[in-house]
Formats: sequence, C-alpha cells, structure tokens
Amino acid sequence: MAAEKAKVLVAVKASPEPSSTYGDTVCVAGIRLDRSQPEWIRLYPIPYRQLADPKTFRKFVVIDVDINASPRDPRPESRRPVLESIVPQGQPWGNRARGALLEPMVTTMCHLRAGLDADINGPSLGIVRPATVKRLAITNHPGWTGAQTRSIANFIGQPSLLNPDARLIPLEAPRFEARYEYTCEESGCKGHKQRILDWELVAYERRLKSQSDELARASIKDKFFDMICSPQRRTHFIVGNFADATKRKNFSVLGMYYPPAGSDYGATLF
Repeated sequence: MAAEKAKVLVAVKASPEPSSTYGDTVCVAGIRLDRSQPEWIRLYPIPYRQLADPKTFRKFVVIDVDINASPRDPRPESRRPVLESIVPQGQPWGNRARGALLEPMVTTMCHLRAGLDADINGPSLGIVRPATVKRLAITNHPGWTGAQTRSIANFIGQPSLLNPDARLIPLEAPRFEARYEYTCEESGCKGHKQRILDWELVAYERRLKSQSDELARASIKDKFFDMICSPQRRTHFIVGNFADATKRKNFSVLGMYYPPAGSDYGATLF
C-alpha cells in the first residue's frame, strides 16, 4: 500500500531514548494540517540525531512527510514516518498562530484518562490547561538499563544509514528526571503527577553540566516551574501516553505551550 502524505505542525519532540534498531530514537507529535479538521498525530520512530541537516526541524515548524500505519502501535494517532520523505517548511509558528490551532483543541487530563477507562485504544494525545501547578519534583535519573546500554553500544562509531557522513556517538542518559504535580480544569480533579519527556529539558540540563546538583536543580525549577508555570503565563501541557498496553493509562508531559497571560489566541484558523 502506498504511503499517505501528511502535513504536520510539530508540537512535540520528546527526548531521545535508546533503540535496538537505530541506536536511539525520538517520538515526534503534532497536528495534521491536511485534514478537514486539525487532528493529533504521533510520528515514530525518528532517529533524529542521524538525520542530515536538510531534514532536521525545530518545534512548531511544519513538515511534509509520508506516513504508514504503525505495525505495532494500535493507538489511533500513531503513524510510522518514511524518514527519507521529511521536508521541513518555513520557520517556526509564533504564539498567535500556535494558539489559534492548539487552544480550540484543549481538553482536560481527567477526560483523557476517563477515555482510556472506556477504551484502552482511545485518544492518546492531547493538550490540557492545568488549573494549579503545585510542584515540580526533580530527582536523579537512574541511568540506562542494561538492555538500553547494550543497544547504544552496538551503534557506537558506526556510520549512520541516514547520514553516511556522520558517526554515531553514545547517547548520554539525562542527569535528572522532572515531574509536574498539578490539577486540571476538570471539576473534582484529584491531581496528576507526570514526568516531563520534552527534549528541551534534557538539552537544558546539559547546559548546566558545570553546575552542582543543587544549583542545577534550582536552575531547572527557575525555568520549568517559576517561569513556564508563572501567573504571567497561560500554561498548557501537551500530554501523551505509552504504547505498552500495561502502561497505557499513564500520561507524560511531552511539551509545553505558555503564551503571555491575557493573550487571546483561541480564534481558530479553520
């Protein structure tokens, strides 16, 4: 069957994870723009660190990509991208354009979770507004498992299949894990605790390499809690769950959208 063509606004680039096939891969999620109405899509696997420069892309950039059904992932939004077909288009969208697309799609975390109680293969991506962000919990990352370490080792120094001029270097485990503790806008919400899987967190941690754990934790809190979740921002979390059916009801924060408080970007583009 021929691949389907899709136009996707990239809203999420999750942090890289070890892969037995590619060394490491990234999960990308965003909004399809080529449908009658905007809809979520998940693109996996993408060995992003192996992509040649013309195919790399930033968050909130539109990409054209050919997609196929995911052979092992029954979640309705999941598609397998044809890596060679990726073509980034233009510059990242600003807050006003992002908001006009994303804000009409806002739901509640409790609603997403209840949907999986009814159907384990129900919607697995969404954008939610926290009513109150109570805390950002930061802990040390446990490091890669034995299996993950072996997957990485098998690819060290090998030429990339996607970018023959590049040599694969080991993927470092993140220094920390961070979790938001928040309530959503659902009446009677009892609270949610979700790990941040945004690549931006891992990249920010690495900029703090020279700092002590205490100072690095304070810097992470300053950006991801004090700034992103401040009263001066209208904070939204882009959330997604896991492919493993035994973990499917667990969601993580894959990315954040946080325009200035008082802005009104909810007028739909469609």
